[in-house]
Amino acid sequence: MIWTRYFAVLGTVTLLSACAPEPVDEGPVDSDGDLLTDEFEIEIATDPNDPDTDGDGYTDAEEHFTYFSPRNDADFPYVGQYPRGPLWRGSSWDEMAEGDGWNEGDFSESWTTVDQHGQELKLKRFYGQVVLMDFSAEWCPPCRAAAETLQEEYDERKEEGFTVIQVILDGYTPGDATPDLNRWAGDFDLNIPLIDGGDREISRRYSPQGGSSIPNYTIIGRDFVIEDWYQAGGTANFALIDQLLEVEAPEVEYDWPDNADEIRDELGVDADSWIHPYEER
Repeated sequence: MIWTRYFAVLGTVTLLSACAPEPVDEGPVDSDGDLLTDEFEIEIATDPNDPDTDGDGYTDAEEHFTYFSPRNDADFPYVGQYPRGPLWRGSSWDEMAEGDGWNEGDFSESWTTVDQHGQELKLKRFYGQVVLMDFSAEWCPPCRAAAETLQEEYDERKEEGFTVIQVILDGYTPGDATPDLNRWAGDFDLNIPLIDGGDREISRRYSPQGGSSIPNYTIIGRDFVIEDWYQAGGTANFALIDQLLEVEAPEVEYDWPDNADEIRDELGVDADSWIHPYEER
């Protein structure tokens, strides 16, 4: 009697199990709703349960797809909407930067500072672009003359991957190491990156020892090699800049999800553009 009951129960369990519905495959999981799947977020080391891992106001997808770091709250879409492309990371960058320097023909060393908006600015973040370093001062008449057309020159080329970084060394009088970046930007209607160079920390690397003439210019190519170092006077060598812009940007290994095109459409991001306009948040 006991054995009969056992098999009857066992038969019932087997029957119920056979009738249970098959689990439904709902596809990739996006727990935080930021357009990136949990699996992909684990791959790029962001939090799959937080749409804004670094808390800077931009979702992980928005930052990743515009080449900003979703894990660094100091790195987010610039107020000035400067051109941006993919960047080699970690050991890959370190390997490329071996033997870097400040002389013409060198793979450029990098530096970190802040721009006129108080945002973090790293030179290496402009890898893949042609970069014009422009050293000027508010009191300098030739600098002011060159600045009259600087925004126009930049606007004509920025979609090709061109950036101007202007370092303002002095204020309205020589030796006044307190330039007013907002005043300078207003005088010439500039939205390029501006740096307060009063401490000479950056400019000393781009000029001969013992001082320098201004304006002076240094040009860095797409491969981060210094093509033209400390060219003083007049205006920048835009003929060389245009020649360098014709060179294709280096290919950089970058992680993309399988549905990358769909996410770009959702975000309104153009994969072929260097400019990624987001409103300030």
